[in-house]
Amino acid sequence: MNQLRLAKGYSQRKLAKLAGLTNTSISSIERNKVSPAVNTLKAILTVLGSDLTTFFSDEWKEPKARVVVTPKDLLELSEAGSRVSLKQVYNCSTTKNLGFLIETYQPNSSTEEKIAHEGEEIGTVIEGKILIRVEETTYLLNQGDSYVIDTMKPHTFINPSDSITRIVSAHTPTTY
Repeated sequence: MNQLRLAKGYSQRKLAKLAGLTNTSISSIERNKVSPAVNTLKAILTVLGSDLTTFFSDEWKEPKARVVVTPKDLLELSEAGSRVSLKQVYNCSTTKNLGFLIETYQPNSSTEEKIAHEGEEIGTVIEGKILIRVEETTYLLNQGDSYVIDTMKPHTFINPSDSITRIVSAHTPTTY
């Protein structure tokens, strides 16, 4: 299911929203922590443009992992029209343990309010500045500053400036 989701360019959040589920449900299913009910799996596959017959057949092949990922291969995780771009470096590997994002924040933009998901995230501001609000504490990072956060704590990224901000970040697990 993870491969189908990534091939569509959907984040777990987007798939969950389109299928009428929670992000936690999608994450648990993809990590084989939970087996979905047939009607839940059918709803997910419908959103992904597949069906139960195809899903359980050998009709689709696993793509081969790439060594080089070009800009056209990056997966946009943000909603269309968003002022924040989160591009995931994805090489079609089914065994990856680390996610990597190239993030661009337009002037005076922010992520959705108080995101929380399992894992840890580390990043560096490569251009501009960013405010990171973790729970009730706000941190101002400038170009060259880095951060490490427990992503289970609600957090928000805010570009308070009139300039573009760019960040590179990595997160574990790869569920985003």
